[in-house]
Amino acid sequence: MARRYGRRRHRRGGMKIPILSLGIVAGQALAAYSQGGDMGQKVSRFISYYTGFDAGSRVFDPNALIVGYAPWVALGLAKKVVFPLARPRLGKFLPVSLA
Repeated sequence: MARRYGRRRHRRGGMKIPILSLGIVAGQALAAYSQGGDMGQKVSRFISYYTGFDAGSRVFDPNALIVGYAPWVALGLAKKVVFPLARPRLGKFLPVSLA
């Protein structure tokens, strides 16, 4: 069996920027910023989106969890359901998508 020296497979495409994820986090940061108050209260509100616990008032807020996790669940569903429909592939006949 012949050995191939000097050939390396290069990953094509480079690094991809997670635009949708950055958009979700930026939207949540803007929602926390629009609540008002000083910077500590804004950061506490942003943290409460993922923990449900508001450190300022020391109370559990389940609505904050909806704001924090609903966009991620919707993104996961979109990746499983909508994206494959938007980029149909014809299997072995065409190795690239039509989109």
